[in-house]
Amino acid sequence: MSKFASCLLAGVCLSAVAARAQQADNLPPVEVSADRASRPVVRSSPDASILVRGGPNASIVTRQDIATQAPRTNDAARLLENTPGVSLYGAGAVSSLPVIHGLEDQRNNVVLGGVPITAACANHMNPPLSYMDPAAIGQVEVLTANVPVSKGGDSIGGAILVTPRPPIFAAGAAPAPGLAVAPGVVASGSLSSYFRSNGGGIGVSGHINMATEHFSLQYDGAWGKSGNYYAGGGDRQVRSTLYQATNHAATLAYANDGQTLAFRYAYQWIPYQGFPNQWMDLMGNNANTYDLSYKGAFGWGALEANAYYHLTQHYMNFLADKWGGYAALSTTGMPMHVNDQDYGYNIKATINLGETDVLRVGNELHMQTLNEWWSPVAGKAPMMCCSTFVNINDGQRNVLGTYIEWEKRWGQGWSSLVGLRNDTVWTEAGDVQGYSKMYASQAQAFNAQDHAKAFVDFDATAVLRYNPDDTSQFEFGYTRKTRAPSIYELYTWSTNGMAARMIGWYGDGNGYYGNLNLDPEVAHNVAITGQWSDPTQQVWQVKLGPYYSYVQDYIDVDERGQIAVANAFGQKGYVNLLQFANHDAELYGFDLAGRAMLAQTPQYGDFSIVGVVGYVRGWRVDNGESLYHMTPLNGRVTLQNTIVLGGGRLTTALEIQASAAKTQVESVRLEPTTPAYGVINLRTSWEYRNVRLDLGVENIANVLYYNPLGGIDISDWKVGASSNLHTPVASAGRNVYGGVTVQF
Repeated sequence: MSKFASCLLAGVCLSAVAARAQQADNLPPVEVSADRASRPVVRSSPDASILVRGGPNASIVTRQDIATQAPRTNDAARLLENTPGVSLYGAGAVSSLPVIHGLEDQRNNVVLGGVPITAACANHMNPPLSYMDPAAIGQVEVLTANVPVSKGGDSIGGAILVTPRPPIFAAGAAPAPGLAVAPGVVASGSLSSYFRSNGGGIGVSGHINMATEHFSLQYDGAWGKSGNYYAGGGDRQVRSTLYQATNHAATLAYANDGQTLAFRYAYQWIPYQGFPNQWMDLMGNNANTYDLSYKGAFGWGALEANAYYHLTQHYMNFLADKWGGYAALSTTGMPMHVNDQDYGYNIKATINLGETDVLRVGNELHMQTLNEWWSPVAGKAPMMCCSTFVNINDGQRNVLGTYIEWEKRWGQGWSSLVGLRNDTVWTEAGDVQGYSKMYASQAQAFNAQDHAKAFVDFDATAVLRYNPDDTSQFEFGYTRKTRAPSIYELYTWSTNGMAARMIGWYGDGNGYYGNLNLDPEVAHNVAITGQWSDPTQQVWQVKLGPYYSYVQDYIDVDERGQIAVANAFGQKGYVNLLQFANHDAELYGFDLAGRAMLAQTPQYGDFSIVGVVGYVRGWRVDNGESLYHMTPLNGRVTLQNTIVLGGGRLTTALEIQASAAKTQVESVRLEPTTPAYGVINLRTSWEYRNVRLDLGVENIANVLYYNPLGGIDISDWKVGASSNLHTPVASAGRNVYGGVTVQF
């Protein structure tokens, strides 16, 4: 922390005045010409205003939404908790896995500023969203259904498109924001800090932007840490929930005459992050990302392109509160190492064919190389000694995608969008070996097979929209989406119980191994969405969106045996040995969201209410068994008051989040049920000129409850605190948090 704090004190880690976040296709980046301090305070609609942006099946999380949530979390995935159709797999404190309409993690297309990062870990401890702190995010676009082919392929679910804070340029003909540091050069920024009572979390973040009319230099930095949190209902500590994370990013951009060229470099260092529902913990994640991008506006339309390279060096072992003790050295515990590279390019042209027609064409290449090896541990023969265990040897997964998309306004309120896409996927991996001769037969069986695979995938989107008047909008859509198997689904090979338990990102404790005969998943998705509002869309709005998916060759599992396990006190348990396997599946559900302005008073301000409700049901066609981690009926309702007070804006929100009991579980994964719950949260913020203060309480009543997608509490069982291996992970109890942001 000391270097980062020194950097902040030196003024290097200030952050730019928050500009209005742009959508991905907007060109060029926004220019700012008015000082924030001189702007009048404006009353706001509900803080979950993502409901009114983005269209029937899209939601936009803006910088203002992020500012409300940043003091309570460093997990970028949690920024999506108010987004209709989105839920989260429990994982590490900054590594939750997003789920869209029951389809988790890698089944969704997640892109960070044009870079499609792959989870480089057998437990997916470093999913894409974990690489960007909320403080550095400009906006997040979430598409839950009817996803256009131009928004990504090689996925069967939705899309999550994260845009970093955009560069800000000094407007040439108007006063520029911030401090004039030299003729024609201005600087602006902000500095934030926070605390959280549950776990003792603390952190700082900062951002600075120095700009001329054509050049912008921007820096984002964030550091945070926390100890283990405590569950509700008492004083029980939930082990392996601590973390520390540092993120830095710098962007140099040039803009002129509708053309923008930018280079962004990002660095992450996570020295530790606990995972209560995994056998292992993250003991080091070092990542470097390089992205060169271009956006240009022309008479015929727009052109976007970028080239990127991402390198992750990842290390897993045991934290101190897991059985096995703290593993500071690679020669103790169970050291596991990963080296992963993502690199490629994206090119997209948006062509105006007339006043009513737009054509989009694009080409993308995403290449991945992955090596995973587990160092031997002296004195642990034959289980973990004396050769290096090679889990993935030179794994490769390369995707070449090409698409064409046509959007047309037909008149009388009708419009359509159709698109076709091809993704060709090549995968390969080299020979492997185990720690000792006891793994020889498994390794030989894998090495004797042909590892090269090729998949030729096709996607299609057909969407019809009808907007009869200013108060209603309807969307009807069908998409065919395809995802080829991942490196871990294909090439993990050991059926040994200990080795297999190191594979799997589901938080269920079971052991997994790959299947070289897997076919791609093909999803046929149908969604119908209706949206109703007052003519201004400022007083009230309601969205209702039922959906249905039939997934051919859904990658689920087959049981191949049982694995006996014991904890530090000799308590016995068992999990299942599972192999990835194709099975057809069906999913259906609905999203319901709404907001309303209840009252506007000069004395007491504006009162509004916002709510989100979701449900998904999924099952395997062959046996009728529930799919893993389907979210039961759940929702959030928030009552908010915004008032102009003392020249500033005071916003207070009372939120109730609730879930029905989870009773539909997948027995082959030994998935536990969870009871229904309701939790009350309270938060308030005060904004005055260049200062923002936040204060909130999560889980006011300190309720003991369980996230239905939180997995099982392996950490607690390993040290003998629980006699039941399949107890779900308890969610956090009461948490008082606060934050302050100062803008310059």
